[in-house]
Amino acid sequence: MTILIATALLAAAATAATPAATPPRPKPDSLAITDVTMVDVVGGARRRVTVVISGERIVSVGQGIAIPKSAKRLDGAGRFLIPGLWDMHVHHQATGVESLDLYLAQGVVGTRDMGSDLDFILPLRDRIRRGELRGPEIVAAGPILDAAPADWPFRRRVTNAQEAREAVRDLKSRGVDFIKVHDRTPRDAFFAIADEAAKLGLPFAGHVPAAVTVEEAAESGMASIEHLANNRVFLECSGGQPYSEAGCRPLFDRLAAKKVWQTPTSAFFLALPDVFTGQSMPHEEYASDSLLDLTRRNIAASKLDERALSFLRSSAAASLSAIHDLHARGNGLLAGCDGLVPGFCLHDELERLTEAGLSPLESIQTATINPAIFLGRAKTQGTVEAGKRADLVLLEADPLADIRNTRRIAAVVVRGCLLPKEEIERMLAARRRARPAAPAR
Repeated sequence: MTILIATALLAAAATAATPAATPPRPKPDSLAITDVTMVDVVGGARRRVTVVISGERIVSVGQGIAIPKSAKRLDGAGRFLIPGLWDMHVHHQATGVESLDLYLAQGVVGTRDMGSDLDFILPLRDRIRRGELRGPEIVAAGPILDAAPADWPFRRRVTNAQEAREAVRDLKSRGVDFIKVHDRTPRDAFFAIADEAAKLGLPFAGHVPAAVTVEEAAESGMASIEHLANNRVFLECSGGQPYSEAGCRPLFDRLAAKKVWQTPTSAFFLALPDVFTGQSMPHEEYASDSLLDLTRRNIAASKLDERALSFLRSSAAASLSAIHDLHARGNGLLAGCDGLVPGFCLHDELERLTEAGLSPLESIQTATINPAIFLGRAKTQGTVEAGKRADLVLLEADPLADIRNTRRIAAVVVRGCLLPKEEIERMLAARRRARPAAPAR
């Protein structure tokens, strides 16, 4: 049994105007984080250092280094420093511009938007890049290319190979960063997208369409598979079992050989059955009106019976073993949330990955160095090193000792701009509801 519920985008698009309260990004200044324990997210070492930042860059890291007299000092004694986090599966149009602060307050400095209308996402992306708006950096696909019904949100409808090639060329001219495919992308359109995107130097990613096998998707040059292809990555090779490691080993090895990254969105799939039976989503007190409304519409549209919900629960539980084995066999993993409350959900995802058997270090890598490698930015982002962009999260406790410590945020540095604890608390207070939201029924 296969149920194609993979994003919170089944019913109707959310629209959101830029709220007046959202300020521009402040200009970066000189900053020194002194006597802090830096976590090497590549090798796992910890060492006590001072980190000096000028403008948007880290200029020096070490002990006994010179600190400019003009630098603001932030005491890092007893605290731990990691790179800024990336959420690699979001839909900003679904969660609303009003949620941008939630990402930053939770240490998320970058996002990969997996489907929004062009006129919404590209201006938002560019305003943040220019510093006109405070928010995480956005890497954007624009609309999803598939043959879903016309009223499905965040889509550009393509029904054949010719339309698919035209869409890829048009999106390239508009300035998207990559192409997104989905469950209903026709088979001929999928392979045309793969070919045209490669010619134009655009990555493409997304769901594995129903008419395409996981192996074919890997051979096509797909950069990443989302949601483990609605869990098809392990369900179809398990021979009717919830999960068979032996049955899936050849496929997992093939995916690793083709360097296809996986964005499991395990926290989303584990939460989905509860949310679809009327329970509150995690951290719902911070959810935007647009996200809550969209979730309600999705619940109404899905009409899942108890058998379907039971299948979702069992496959979500089985996915944790599959995630462990995918990673063990050399497949790269990316942390992503999908249709949950921004910022908070990324920490939920890191916890779910440790439940799957990854170490705290390996889980942190899925939101730091792995996104940098995937995006071709390992020379400028993803670790705490001189010359790299100053995207940092200061923690009150060691995240390698307990992954839950990534939530204990003392400060965030976003492109060289310091968000101290007091500012983070104000940002969260402004987004918290005065009373719990009504259950998403």
